[in-house]
Amino acid sequence: SQINNAGPEFFSDKAQLIRFASWNLLAGKDAVDRSSFKAALHYYKNGIAFLADYLWLEDTSELCLKLYEGATFTSSALGENGPIPMYANAIINNVNLDDSLVAEYYLIGSLTASGKCKEAIARGLAVLRRLNFDIAATPNPMAIMQAIRQAEKEASMYNFSQLSEDHKRVDTKTRNIMKLVEATSSSCYYVASPFLPLVNAAAVRYSLQNGVCEDSASAFTIFAYFEIFLTQSFESGRKWGDVAKTLLEEAALCPATTRARLKFYTCVNFWFVPLKESINRMEDVEDMGYKVGEIESADMAQMQRYKYSFFGGDQLSLLSQALDKSLRSMAKSSVILAKMSALDKDLVDTLVGVKSSNPYAIFDGEIGNRQTLLNDAQSKGLNNIVEAAHLHNVFLSFWMDDYEEAVKSSDVAMSFPSAKMPGVKLVYHIFYRGVMAYQLHRQGKGEKWLDEGNKMLDQVEIWVKNSKPIFENKLVLLKAEQDASMCNFLPAKESFELSIKLARDNGYINEQGLAYERMGKYLMSIVEVPEAECCFLSAHKCYLQWGAKAKADKLWKDWNLGSSTGKLEPCATNIKHKLNE
Repeated sequence: SQINNAGPEFFSDKAQLIRFASWNLLAGKDAVDRSSFKAALHYYKNGIAFLADYLWLEDTSELCLKLYEGATFTSSALGENGPIPMYANAIINNVNLDDSLVAEYYLIGSLTASGKCKEAIARGLAVLRRLNFDIAATPNPMAIMQAIRQAEKEASMYNFSQLSEDHKRVDTKTRNIMKLVEATSSSCYYVASPFLPLVNAAAVRYSLQNGVCEDSASAFTIFAYFEIFLTQSFESGRKWGDVAKTLLEEAALCPATTRARLKFYTCVNFWFVPLKESINRMEDVEDMGYKVGEIESADMAQMQRYKYSFFGGDQLSLLSQALDKSLRSMAKSSVILAKMSALDKDLVDTLVGVKSSNPYAIFDGEIGNRQTLLNDAQSKGLNNIVEAAHLHNVFLSFWMDDYEEAVKSSDVAMSFPSAKMPGVKLVYHIFYRGVMAYQLHRQGKGEKWLDEGNKMLDQVEIWVKNSKPIFENKLVLLKAEQDASMCNFLPAKESFELSIKLARDNGYINEQGLAYERMGKYLMSIVEVPEAECCFLSAHKCYLQWGAKAKADKLWKDWNLGSSTGKLEPCATNIKHKLNE
């Protein structure tokens, strides 16, 4: 520290300066091993300063590369995206392509975190093509399916039983290329770029030809994801997802494998496990990310965990507090994630009834509310934020019982390709849209809404085969709505009751309340008033347990439940049939 305090200006001997720079490199590496990234960056910057007059010479080039890579990584680990282009470009401009791959990986990641996804994708594609990746210039449907089928053909001929031995023989260049692919595909994923399946199909083929290792896990995850997305082949998706899972089980903890775990748990594993397990896995990834300096993945995992918690019916007041805390740190590291999380906080606080909340205050006056956030995103071409803003309105309007407004926003959101990509937001968008469609049909809005409800039900029926704990109660509620629309009175009642029980058994207090409310509205429509009011009182109780006081208050007011107090009690359902009958 005394040498660093003195600074390079007190030394003139080249050998001494190189020695001191090397000491700083060792100190930086030691600090990284202790997850002390701020101290590590300090050492790396000092090491670079000692080489100021001798940068990128023949005898200092290797030392420069390691110092600049260290500064790039630790800046990323601290969520400081601003300096990353300076450090990364210093490497890229002074070494050959193979030695610049790590710098390209961090540069593309920093562009993505800064909201410059188009620039990140263009850069990633350019580098991959320089590495002889065969990626079509025009990502049309035919090119995409051809690329996926070719990758699937080659993968089916590979012996995955020897993965544990094969990954030990993979060279550094192949690993770095797979990291570069991961960064490029992450940017593609954010904006639902049609290049995503092309990049990952090419990456799978490259990995099969040059060595399958833990750095290949991200490519196999996205490959599995597109089997689910494009063909709805969950069996094939699980097959390739299991390859990624095996690779990750044997992988050491590092930034690249942390990002791969995030993708695996959100894109593939989510479809086959209970929602509570996905919440736990996101917490694991969050902890891993902070430990290894993968801040973006940690923030993304945290944001996903809160989404799962919201949809899973966790207590909203606690969720609001957690979102408030995370927003402040997220605003420093990723503007995209911060804006998405601000929308989530706005949704939660509106349902809770917190009128003094302003989650957009973290943007220092640039954004004041959802509308200005939407306007800002539209002006900058950030379609993922635009879609998120419309989905926010779908979910809020749905829960506050403004179905016509919700459907308008749903139509807009569905116009974005990313809205159709499988994941938690699609599941609940489809589910809510189905409920709304059947209701609009019964309100005389046209037969098209019956058809739309049936389409949504058919989709959930496909999903329920993979994870009953997530989908079964939703499917049964949609069947109840379908029967209600077809005037099948007894089956409708029985399905409403079964949906209530399934939601309760799986711990979804919010969807238990929803099923009670929907049953109450149906019973009111067939003039079974006392039974309907019992359902409304039960729904009100569920919503209060969830923490959605504003929603509960609206239900109380809309159905004048105060006049029923003392006369009726929340109802107890009597399940008379099973789902498979």
